[in-house]
Amino acid sequence: MPVPSLPRPRPTARAVVVALVAGAVALVPGTAYAHGRPAAPPAHGRPVGPPPRPVNHAPDRPVDVGTSNPWTDCSTSAPTPLRSTTPTLRAVLSDVDGGVLEAVFQVRDGRTKRPLWSATTAPQGSGVSHAVTVPEGVLRDGRTYEWSVQGRDAAGRKSPEVRCRVAVDATAPGPSQVTAVPGAGAVYAEDAVSGGVGVAGAFLLEAPGTDDVVGFLYAFDGGPARVDLEPGATAATVTWTPTTAGPHGLSVQAVDAAGNVGPERFYRFTVASASSSPTGNARWTLDEGAGTTATDATGGQVLTLSPSTTWTAGLQEELAAMTDGALLLDEADDGAATAAPLLDTTGSWSVAAFVRADGSAPGTVVSQDGEGTDAFRLGTGTVACEDGVDLCWSLSVAGADGAGGTTVTSTVPVVPGAWVALFAVRDAAQGTVRLDACSFGTVDEPGDQVPVEGATASAAAGVASTGPFRLGGAQDGASPWSGAISGVRTWGGVVDVAQERRLCSMGA
Repeated sequence: MPVPSLPRPRPTARAVVVALVAGAVALVPGTAYAHGRPAAPPAHGRPVGPPPRPVNHAPDRPVDVGTSNPWTDCSTSAPTPLRSTTPTLRAVLSDVDGGVLEAVFQVRDGRTKRPLWSATTAPQGSGVSHAVTVPEGVLRDGRTYEWSVQGRDAAGRKSPEVRCRVAVDATAPGPSQVTAVPGAGAVYAEDAVSGGVGVAGAFLLEAPGTDDVVGFLYAFDGGPARVDLEPGATAATVTWTPTTAGPHGLSVQAVDAAGNVGPERFYRFTVASASSSPTGNARWTLDEGAGTTATDATGGQVLTLSPSTTWTAGLQEELAAMTDGALLLDEADDGAATAAPLLDTTGSWSVAAFVRADGSAPGTVVSQDGEGTDAFRLGTGTVACEDGVDLCWSLSVAGADGAGGTTVTSTVPVVPGAWVALFAVRDAAQGTVRLDACSFGTVDEPGDQVPVEGATASAAAGVASTGPFRLGGAQDGASPWSGAISGVRTWGGVVDVAQERRLCSMGA
């Protein structure tokens, strides 16, 4: 019996759609299915879908931020002093993506943060400096401000903002004041003749009525220099040593924290010539090496040697193989002296002597004759030495009546065969005396050449000098020096430790 044929089911709407899509896909060249999904495109084909969108990074944080005209760096904390009301603001902008960037500058009130002015620069390439000048009328002298800069790219993305604080100070300091002060070899008063060639002078620089001065520009005879004030100080002292006699000038200008420079103060003074040098200034290098006299390098008094005194190698020749002479004092009658008084021992005076001790007994290196006694003796002694020390460097100064004198000593040890520099100083204004020393040592054991400042002692008045200035002994012939003297300098005033340092570094 024939099998009856069954009627075919009608396709559903979904089946029709799937079939149509499948047929359409089959007609597209290069399209295939894998497990019901489109297969990967062939190697020679392009990826299916849109390309990835590029990423636009924000510009970098601005660098080299500050001002020019005048030049300052950016400070985000304490306001930077700024001596202009129309500064140029600057910054370097960069972007990892390259392209062009513009800088957006803005100025705000430092207290209220209220915007006062802004400007945008023309677009420039990455890594380029941008700058704008603040116009007149925006900034006012004496006010504090905050300014900022931010980079912006062509798509509008912005960099981090950098903010800087400034304090506008466009007012220069007032006139400087110059005062010649004690502390060096001479006091060079204004419009006066004083001092001498090789005699240092100290000058106090001030700017009264100005509270923000940080230093002074100064020049002696046109040689420019600057001295900065110590924190909290309002004045500075500068020292100068003339190399020629005659008129000289010191110009001074105060400088404030913003860099403003005050008006010039010109101070005139005259350095005395050798023939008119004040009493007490002398320098004997003792480099003659032969003969019976030693010449004062300042043109003053000559030292006449005793018949038994001889010459020998000096400090620098013995320690540094440099040409240098000295007096050798190895007999009781050895020594040298001037024909007349040198120092005014009733006033301020200073003596520097470069000496070597060859013995262990007390002795006198330098002395000045007074009425019936020595106005002072400088050498070695046994009085007032430190505990346990039998012999020390010593300075004895007689009182005004020739009695009741004062003795000061140094802690620098007396070492036979070793060189030292001694500095005897009497300050009449302070009524004090002191003895400083620095050690040069020996070839085998060099010293540090650093002045050791001795303790000061009261010496209200001194006996007047009436006779010669002596090397190697005193007027009574007692305590002759055993050793060598390589150089002697004297001043009719007070030398300071700075001058001592220079001499200790130079030698005799």
